[in-house]
Amino acid sequence: MPLKPHYKPTRTDAADLTRDAQPGHRLYAAIGGEFVVTDNTSPITGGHMVRPADTPAGPGSITLAQLLARSAGIFTQPTTQN
Repeated sequence: MPLKPHYKPTRTDAADLTRDAQPGHRLYAAIGGEFVVTDNTSPITGGHMVRPADTPAGPGSITLAQLLARSAGIFTQPTTQN
């Protein structure tokens, strides 16, 4: 499925994000910056890992569900700041 514009820190949205996100997608945490979905997957959940966008390519540092829980929401487009 295509990415939704916004994912909330709920179990349902965590499952949707884990299903929808693909390697290379850029995600924008409500608090915490820009992240990239990597090819690496969690051995426990099977979901893709993410890394901060400003770090060199490599394995992800946390799972999508962890990022969502820590960030109070994830957007699939950059948020504007006025």
